[in-house]
Amino acid sequence: MAGIGSYQGGSAFLRWWPKALLACAIWVLVTTIPHSVQWATLLVGAAYVHGKWLPCQFTVLEEGLTLRFPFGRRRFLRKDALTIRMEVVGAFALVGRHRKFGYPILDRILYEPGRSLLLRTAFKELGYELA
Repeated sequence: MAGIGSYQGGSAFLRWWPKALLACAIWVLVTTIPHSVQWATLLVGAAYVHGKWLPCQFTVLEEGLTLRFPFGRRRFLRKDALTIRMEVVGAFALVGRHRKFGYPILDRILYEPGRSLLLRTAFKELGYELA
C-alpha cells in the first residue's frame, strides 16, 4: 500500500473574510455614522488578528506543515516540533510539546462528514504526533 505524499486543505471563507472586514472599515469611515473611528478601528483590529492567527490554506508534508495566511504571510512548522490535536471540524497545530495554544487547521468552516477522517489519516500516515 502506497502512502500519501501530502495533503492540502483550506477554506475560501477564511481567505476573503479579513479583506471584507477591511472593506467594512473603509465603508464605516466614509459614512457618517456615530463613533465611526472606533468601529473602523475594531474592524481593522479583527482583520489583523484574523490575518495573523487563522491560516486560510495548509499543506501537510512529510517534513512539516506549511501554513498560508490571508494577507500573503506563510509559515512552515517542522514536524519534530509539532503536536497535532484533532477536533471535530479540523485540528490544532500545537508548537512545542507542552503548549495549549496553536494554529487552527480548518479544512472547512462547517462540519462535513468524512473530512476529519481524511485529515487524521494524512497526519497518521506522514508520522505526525497526534494528541
